Amino acid sequence: MPVMEIFESDSALLTIELRLLTVILLLYGLSCFTHIIQLIVSFFCRLFVVGNVATYMLYVAAATHTALIIIRGISEGKPPFQSKYECLSWFAWSNVLTYIYVQRRWSNVHFPGIFVTMLSIAALFIATNKYDPTVTPVSPALQSGWYEWHVIIAFLSYAVFVVSCSMELSYLFINLFNLIENSIIACINRGFDTQIRKRDYLDYGFSNEMLIPFRQMSFKLVIVGFPLLTFGLISGAAWADDAWGRYWSWDPFEILSLITWTAFAMYLHTMSLPSWRKIGGSVFNVLGFFCMLLTFMGSGWLTRLFGLYSMHAY
Repeated sequence: MPVMEIFESDSALLTIELRLLTVILLLYGLSCFTHIIQLIVSFFCRLFVVGNVATYMLYVAAATHTALIIIRGISEGKPPFQSKYECLSWFAWSNVLTYIYVQRRWSNVHFPGIFVTMLSIAALFIATNKYDPTVTPVSPALQSGWYEWHVIIAFLSYAVFVVSCSMELSYLFINLFNLIENSIIACINRGFDTQIRKRDYLDYGFSNEMLIPFRQMSFKLVIVGFPLLTFGLISGAAWADDAWGRYWSWDPFEILSLITWTAFAMYLHTMSLPSWRKIGGSVFNVLGFFCMLLTFMGSGWLTRLFGLYSMHAY
């Protein structure tokens, strides 16, 4: 079949898309697995070959996913984030691309990649197993210039928050492991009258001196993501006024978005307080991430659970 006829056939194009999506899911899964293997290897030595393979797999998966999104956008003749299926695919893709961009600075640090790839795999799995991938007519509520701006900016902020949280969790994990390691060494030295020396470096791709800048990068990402989320809320209000004639309607999705904005505002505030900067900052960063995840992936479930009406259920 000629290439143009393939693109003109919805069923043939959908078959190609689903096969590509299967390949992408496989590549994300292999990348996640090799990231985990790299973490295990890092407990024993400073060897990063496995982690580099995981990164290259992620590059190939991201390139394939980019091609998939472009193909769907061309075939539809509109931005490919009109349905829940498309939004979940876009969410997974933007997470991976943002992580790849940030990870270049920390080429030997692979632990955050586990979190990012797992979340992207989950998003694609839900998209392919729960939602219809067929192209549907655009809903009248989505036929607004504000909608496209709102979605692009909101998803960019989500991707930044995902990578920030993955780095925050990595920071907490490394500190927890250091605490456990120090306690074990102290017990051995005290119980057996020996002097086992703690390692001078962390075996996760960076030295002790790099741990603070690594955590600061998580903070800088939220500084970038928070204005994007703010503009996402403002553009969403403008879109709501254009589509439904009012800026705010206390919709469950809107309420959860406001809670997410408040959580990250609290994070930025706690990071300005020396006494709260360590644990308090980490708590609000992770809390903000889970609020964001609940807003995007859980608001529909909550509305069905409590029998609420949501204008965002499209």
